[in-house]
Amino acid sequence: MHEVENKTIYEVIFKQRNVLLDVAMIALSVVFLAIIAKIRIPLWPVPITMQTFGVFTIAFFFGSFRGSISLLAYALAGLLGLSVFAGFDAGLPVFLGPTGGYIIGFIFAAFAVGYLIEKGHGRTWKSVLLVVLVGEVIIYAFGLPWLAAALPGLTFFGVLKAGLIPFIIGDTLKALGAVALFPYLWKGAEKISQ
Repeated sequence: MHEVENKTIYEVIFKQRNVLLDVAMIALSVVFLAIIAKIRIPLWPVPITMQTFGVFTIAFFFGSFRGSISLLAYALAGLLGLSVFAGFDAGLPVFLGPTGGYIIGFIFAAFAVGYLIEKGHGRTWKSVLLVVLVGEVIIYAFGLPWLAAALPGLTFFGVLKAGLIPFIIGDTLKALGAVALFPYLWKGAEKISQ
Protein backbone atom coordinates (compact mmCIF):
# COMPACT_ATOMS: atom_id res chain seq x y z
CA MET A 1 0.00 0.00 0.00
CA HIS A 2 2.75 2.48 0.92
CA GLU A 3 4.34 2.16 -2.52
CA VAL A 4 1.23 3.49 -4.26
CA GLU A 5 0.08 6.12 -1.73
CA ASN A 6 1.53 9.10 -3.59
CA LYS A 7 1.37 7.68 -7.08
CA THR A 8 -1.33 7.57 -9.69
CA ILE A 9 -2.76 4.37 -11.11
CA TYR A 10 -0.98 5.20 -14.37
CA GLU A 11 2.40 5.45 -12.58
CA VAL A 12 1.81 2.18 -10.75
CA ILE A 13 0.77 0.23 -13.84
CA PHE A 14 3.36 1.74 -16.20
CA LYS A 15 6.57 1.86 -14.21
CA GLN A 16 8.66 2.50 -17.36
CA ARG A 17 7.04 5.61 -18.88
CA ASN A 18 8.21 7.92 -21.63
CA VAL A 19 6.80 10.79 -23.69
CA LEU A 20 5.51 8.48 -26.43
CA LEU A 21 3.54 6.41 -23.92
CA ASP A 22 2.19 9.59 -22.31
CA VAL A 23 1.05 10.97 -25.68
CA ALA A 24 -0.53 7.65 -26.67
CA MET A 25 -2.38 7.31 -23.37
CA ILE A 26 -3.57 10.93 -23.48
CA ALA A 27 -4.84 10.35 -27.03
CA LEU A 28 -6.67 7.23 -25.81
CA SER A 29 -8.22 9.24 -22.99
CA VAL A 30 -9.55 11.78 -25.53
CA VAL A 31 -11.11 8.92 -27.51
CA PHE A 32 -12.52 7.42 -24.29
CA LEU A 33 -14.10 10.74 -23.30
CA ALA A 34 -15.45 11.30 -26.83
CA ILE A 35 -17.15 7.89 -26.70
CA ILE A 36 -18.52 8.31 -23.19
CA ALA A 37 -19.84 11.80 -24.08
CA LYS A 38 -22.19 10.16 -26.58
CA ILE A 39 -24.11 8.54 -23.69
CA ARG A 40 -26.61 11.31 -23.06
CA ILE A 41 -30.08 12.39 -22.11
CA PRO A 42 -30.92 15.36 -24.34
CA LEU A 43 -32.07 18.28 -22.16
CA TRP A 44 -32.04 21.94 -23.06
CA PRO A 45 -29.77 23.89 -22.79
CA VAL A 46 -27.26 21.41 -21.30
CA PRO A 47 -27.65 17.63 -21.85
CA ILE A 48 -26.98 15.04 -19.15
CA THR A 49 -23.96 13.01 -20.27
CA MET A 50 -21.39 10.61 -18.86
CA GLN A 51 -18.64 13.18 -19.50
CA THR A 52 -18.12 14.04 -15.83
CA PHE A 53 -17.68 10.36 -14.98
CA GLY A 54 -15.11 10.20 -17.78
CA VAL A 55 -13.36 13.30 -16.43
CA PHE A 56 -13.08 11.75 -12.97
CA THR A 57 -11.92 8.41 -14.37
CA ILE A 58 -9.16 10.15 -16.33
CA ALA A 59 -8.11 12.22 -13.29
CA PHE A 60 -8.08 9.12 -11.05
CA PHE A 61 -5.95 7.27 -13.57
CA PHE A 62 -3.48 10.03 -14.56
CA GLY A 63 -3.35 12.49 -11.67
CA SER A 64 -3.26 16.28 -11.92
CA PHE A 65 -0.80 17.03 -14.73
CA ARG A 66 -1.57 14.29 -17.26
CA GLY A 67 -5.26 14.38 -16.33
CA SER A 68 -5.63 18.10 -17.01
CA ILE A 69 -3.51 17.78 -20.17
CA SER A 70 -5.89 15.03 -21.34
CA LEU A 71 -8.90 17.28 -20.79
CA LEU A 72 -7.13 20.19 -22.47
CA ALA A 73 -6.43 17.92 -25.46
CA TYR A 74 -10.10 16.90 -25.47
CA ALA A 75 -11.22 20.55 -25.46
CA LEU A 76 -8.75 21.46 -28.23
CA ALA A 77 -9.86 18.48 -30.34
CA GLY A 78 -13.44 19.71 -30.11
CA LEU A 79 -12.44 23.31 -30.75
CA LEU A 80 -10.56 22.22 -33.89
CA GLY A 81 -13.69 20.56 -35.25
CA LEU A 82 -13.45 16.92 -34.16
CA SER A 83 -16.90 15.78 -33.01
CA VAL A 84 -15.83 14.76 -29.51
CA PHE A 85 -18.42 16.65 -27.48
CA ALA A 86 -21.88 15.46 -26.45
CA GLY A 87 -24.27 15.25 -29.36
CA PHE A 88 -21.35 14.93 -31.81
CA ASP A 89 -20.86 18.69 -31.45
CA ALA A 90 -17.61 20.51 -32.16
CA GLY A 91 -16.18 23.93 -32.88
CA LEU A 92 -16.13 27.42 -31.45
CA PRO A 93 -19.94 27.71 -31.16
CA VAL A 94 -19.91 24.99 -28.49
CA PHE A 95 -17.43 27.01 -26.42
CA LEU A 96 -19.36 30.22 -26.87
CA GLY A 97 -22.68 28.48 -26.12
CA PRO A 98 -24.25 27.30 -22.86
CA THR A 99 -21.99 24.24 -22.43
CA GLY A 100 -18.61 25.96 -22.93
CA GLY A 101 -18.04 26.66 -19.25
CA TYR A 102 -18.59 23.04 -18.31
CA ILE A 103 -15.94 21.95 -20.81
CA ILE A 104 -13.47 24.49 -19.38
CA GLY A 105 -14.44 23.32 -15.89
CA PHE A 106 -13.51 19.75 -16.86
CA ILE A 107 -9.86 20.80 -17.22
CA PHE A 108 -9.71 22.42 -13.78
CA ALA A 109 -11.71 19.61 -12.17
CA ALA A 110 -9.31 17.02 -13.60
CA PHE A 111 -6.38 18.95 -12.16
CA ALA A 112 -7.97 19.25 -8.70
CA VAL A 113 -9.21 15.66 -8.57
CA GLY A 114 -5.85 14.39 -9.84
CA TYR A 115 -4.03 16.48 -7.24
CA LEU A 116 -6.14 14.99 -4.45
CA ILE A 117 -5.43 11.50 -5.80
CA GLU A 118 -1.69 12.26 -5.76
CA LYS A 119 -2.03 13.31 -2.12
CA GLY A 120 -3.45 9.90 -1.20
CA HIS A 121 -7.19 10.59 -1.37
CA GLY A 122 -9.65 8.50 -3.36
CA ARG A 123 -8.66 5.10 -1.99
CA THR A 124 -11.79 4.50 0.14
CA TRP A 125 -15.43 5.04 -0.76
CA LYS A 126 -15.67 8.05 1.59
CA SER A 127 -12.65 9.79 0.11
CA VAL A 128 -13.79 8.95 -3.45
CA LEU A 129 -17.10 10.65 -2.68
CA LEU A 130 -15.30 13.71 -1.31
CA VAL A 131 -12.95 13.92 -4.31
CA VAL A 132 -15.85 13.58 -6.78
CA LEU A 133 -17.84 16.29 -4.96
CA VAL A 134 -14.85 18.65 -5.18
CA GLY A 135 -14.68 17.96 -8.91
CA GLU A 136 -18.42 18.54 -9.37
CA VAL A 137 -18.26 21.88 -7.52
CA ILE A 138 -15.42 23.03 -9.78
CA ILE A 139 -17.29 22.03 -12.94
CA TYR A 140 -20.41 23.91 -11.84
CA ALA A 141 -18.32 26.90 -10.72
CA PHE A 142 -17.28 27.32 -14.36
CA GLY A 143 -20.42 26.00 -16.03
CA LEU A 144 -23.14 28.01 -14.30
CA PRO A 145 -21.67 31.53 -14.77
CA TRP A 146 -20.83 30.67 -18.39
CA LEU A 147 -24.39 29.43 -18.92
CA ALA A 148 -25.72 32.69 -17.45
CA ALA A 149 -23.49 34.72 -19.79
CA ALA A 150 -24.49 32.63 -22.83
CA LEU A 151 -28.21 32.97 -22.03
CA PRO A 152 -28.48 36.47 -20.51
CA GLY A 153 -32.29 36.35 -20.32
CA LEU A 154 -32.21 33.75 -17.55
CA THR A 155 -32.68 34.79 -13.93
CA PHE A 156 -30.45 33.35 -11.20
CA PHE A 157 -33.06 30.67 -10.49
CA GLY A 158 -33.47 30.13 -14.23
CA VAL A 159 -29.76 29.37 -14.47
CA LEU A 160 -30.03 26.88 -11.59
CA LYS A 161 -33.10 25.32 -13.19
CA ALA A 162 -31.36 24.99 -16.57
CA GLY A 163 -27.80 24.17 -15.50
CA LEU A 164 -27.85 22.49 -12.07
CA ILE A 165 -31.15 21.09 -10.79
CA PRO A 166 -31.79 18.62 -13.67
CA PHE A 167 -28.30 17.15 -13.15
CA ILE A 168 -28.42 16.45 -9.42
CA ILE A 169 -29.85 12.93 -9.79
CA GLY A 170 -27.49 12.05 -12.67
CA ASP A 171 -24.47 13.45 -10.83
CA THR A 172 -25.45 11.51 -7.72
CA LEU A 173 -25.64 8.27 -9.73
CA LYS A 174 -22.27 8.98 -11.37
CA ALA A 175 -20.74 9.70 -7.95
CA LEU A 176 -22.10 6.41 -6.65
CA GLY A 177 -20.63 4.67 -9.69
CA ALA A 178 -17.25 6.22 -8.90
CA VAL A 179 -17.57 5.18 -5.24
CA ALA A 180 -18.31 1.62 -6.36
CA LEU A 181 -15.54 1.42 -8.99
CA PHE A 182 -12.53 3.52 -8.03
CA PRO A 183 -11.47 1.75 -4.80
CA TYR A 184 -11.29 -1.49 -6.83
CA LEU A 185 -9.06 0.23 -9.37
CA TRP A 186 -6.66 0.98 -6.52
CA LYS A 187 -6.78 -2.59 -5.29
CA GLY A 188 -5.88 -3.74 -8.80
CA ALA A 189 -3.05 -1.21 -8.98
CA GLU A 190 -1.72 -2.38 -5.60
CA LYS A 191 -1.66 -5.98 -6.83
CA ILE A 192 0.22 -4.95 -9.97
CA SER A 193 2.81 -3.05 -7.87
CA GLN A 194 3.61 -6.08 -5.68
